[in-house]
Amino acid sequence: MIQILSRYTATTEERNGNIVVVATRKPATMPSYMSHRSRYGDTFENLSARYLGSPLFYWKIADINPQVGFPDYIPVGTNIRIPR
Repeated sequence: MIQILSRYTATTEERNGNIVVVATRKPATMPSYMSHRSRYGDTFENLSARYLGSPLFYWKIADINPQVGFPDYIPVGTNIRIPR
């Protein structure tokens, strides 16, 4: 069985007599996290690979770091929260 980790959940609703699938964002919860001070070349993808085991989980880091506007360029010295 494949476990899908997403920040969205799918539900079905009836609209105008039709059944539609609606994706809704799961309620935000503040996970526990550790801090990382960014270094030259850090991106959310490579931080995700290093700390979370896969670059595909970059969105977990992005969700709790709204102060970073462009995840492929993180200014050196920025405090980044990494979920545990």
